[in-house]
Amino acid sequence: MSDSDPGVAVVGDTTVDLYPTDDGSIAPGSGFEWHVGGTATNAARWAAALGCEVDLVTNVGSDVLGAAAARHLARGAVDTGRVARVDAPSPLTLYTGGAGEEAWNAWVAGSCYGFTPPEDPAAFVEPYDWILLEGVTLPSAVNRTAVRRLAAAATECGTRVAFDLNGRPNQWSGPDEYRDALREVLPRCELLFAGTDDLAVAGVEPTPAGLLELLPADHSATAFVTDGGEATRALRIDDGAIAERVSVAPPSASVATTAGAGDAFAGAVLAARHGGVSGLRRLATIGNAAGAAAVETVGAFDADTEGINRSF
Repeated sequence: MSDSDPGVAVVGDTTVDLYPTDDGSIAPGSGFEWHVGGTATNAARWAAALGCEVDLVTNVGSDVLGAAAARHLARGAVDTGRVARVDAPSPLTLYTGGAGEEAWNAWVAGSCYGFTPPEDPAAFVEPYDWILLEGVTLPSAVNRTAVRRLAAAATECGTRVAFDLNGRPNQWSGPDEYRDALREVLPRCELLFAGTDDLAVAGVEPTPAGLLELLPADHSATAFVTDGGEATRALRIDDGAIAERVSVAPPSASVATTAGAGDAFAGAVLAARHGGVSGLRRLATIGNAAGAAAVETVGAFDADTEGINRSF
């Protein structure tokens, strides 16, 4: 990072994602291609692609896949100085869906999944303008305490907090546990990303009203509720009430896989917000464009982001 631009930190997971190359079918002798993925990594790369200086805080494994992932990330635009090599296997995911489907098998237990908490959360967050925290690392078995501490330290230091809910049903015993964990963090956040599927995992309506149920009664934030290819609902929340709301349809896209669309949306909006954009419609349009671009490729997005305005 340069002294003139404090940039952002994206904190969360990195995974090694496998995709079948034989028309999506899996059988003995099937071929696979691999990509470096994970919600935090995807979001960080999108923010960097749109001109934001980004530090990625995540773990990669000590195995050959972790070494390959570390080399791949180091060649990109994201600053990897805070990527930790952990003496554990890399988290591995396998895409098992057809075109446009969201279906995965994951091997995460016993891996390095998540991030290594900084020893001094306040000293870590203080240099940044924004930190983006990823909800997939919120379970207690991953980084719940560290996420909560980073959010609290950022509030005390004046660093703004963005949070992507990323609720996965297999990470929680039920809606109550997930809601309790969210309510430890959401009061610190002024930029929120929630998919309708995330809200369903939390046991609330998959609507802006459902999101409000998770927030303190006097909370203020900018929030986005996304629903795949449906219109994005962008909200300005003041003192617990929706003060402004716009609905923005995403551009048409030829969907190869929906993987990473939400991460692209969050990374692009974060970059725009850091760059000074505050209008709801403009932010939602930027996020939708990134999401549409992401679904048109298998694996990591194409770094050629033409069509997404980098001039904020």
